[in-house]
Amino acid sequence: MSGAPAKRGRPSRRAEIFAAALRLFRENGFHATSINDIGSEAGVAGTAVYSHFSTKQGVLAEAIGEGADRIAEGMRAALTAAGATPEVALERLVRAYVRVVLENADMNACYVLESRNLDADVAEPLRRKERSLRAAWRQRLMAVRPELSKDEAQALVQMAIFSVLALCLHRNRIEASALEARATAFVLGALSGPVPSHPS
Repeated sequence: MSGAPAKRGRPSRRAEIFAAALRLFRENGFHATSINDIGSEAGVAGTAVYSHFSTKQGVLAEAIGEGADRIAEGMRAALTAAGATPEVALERLVRAYVRVVLENADMNACYVLESRNLDADVAEPLRRKERSLRAAWRQRLMAVRPELSKDEAQALVQMAIFSVLALCLHRNRIEASALEARATAFVLGALSGPVPSHPS
């Protein structure tokens, strides 16, 4: 038996509540945002939120999980593309990452600012995805710069990733495509530049 046809047009009530929660978590923080705040932002009674999410942490967990899934999906094509030089493979990876992170700024701001509020059983799978992402970056960076040690490459990757995530913490007035281009150029420049020698 076929299911009911999907509704078109206006976003679902659940999607509106989810988007409202993300905006408030990003702007005010998880602890300072109440269920009633989320309902008011979404134009519903606070109790209506519980029709779609069991707890406030449930909203946060879904936001961070969805953000991680979108990053993984955005990375997939860049990570599996064949026939590219190491330099091109790294550039594709960076461009894909910057694009998906900036397109999902509210979700990624929640990750940076509020992931510590997740229960351990929810947080650990997300940490595994994060470690896998960093390893993929490190592998491609070391293919371009074999002179780097694993620790040096790891440090550069962490700085690069968090420089992009930092752009999600505040609203940017730069036009989206210009911000994406600047962020991509900044990260590629940081990864390709020389590592300063340690001062004696």
